[in-house]
This record gives sequence, C-alpha cells and structure tokens, in this order.
Amino acid sequence: MRTLKPELLKNFSQDNPLVVDVRPPEQYNQGDFAGALHLTLADIQHGNHNLPKDRPLLLICERGVMSELAGLYLEAAGYELVYNLEGGLQKLRQITDRQ
Repeated sequence: MRTLKPELLKNFSQDNPLVVDVRPPEQYNQGDFAGALHLTLADIQHGNHNLPKDRPLLLICERGVMSELAGLYLEAAGYELVYNLEGGLQKLRQITDRQ
C-alpha cells in the first residue's frame, strides 16, 4: 500500500482515484469529503463491496489508521492500486485551514 501526503492530494486527483471513506456512518455523515464512497471497515474486511481493481483507490478516515487497515485487507484480496491518506482527514483539515 502506498501512502499519499495530503499536500499531494490535488495532483493525485488527476489520476481519477475512487475515494473510499471507511469511517463509521456517524462520522461519514458529517460530509467532510464530497463524492467519497462510503464503505465501513467491516464491509471491506468481509469483502462486502464491488471495488474496481483497475482504478486507484484512495482510502480515507479520520486519522489514517482505519483506512490503513482497510488497505491491508484490500491488498490481501489482490488489489494493487491502494493508497492511504497520511494522517487522515484530520491532517487534511489542518493543511486546508492554513491556506
């Protein structure tokens, strides 16, 4: 799994990644990342999804821990284009607030 620094998110978006938010529903419903697909960590862990294997997947969560774990499950299932947002949405918010 690759790690994506939040500062590089804008450039990475040109690769047309599918953004997957693995946070619990109550956090996902806050709407921090428009257009993100919501799949819980349990969905990914149990294979309850239909994610493409031929498109980059950017996994996000609040701090980057649950998304990293989700990425490990996806890699074990044969996914190769898996990225984790370093520091999660928390770090992305800090960077965005500074700009």
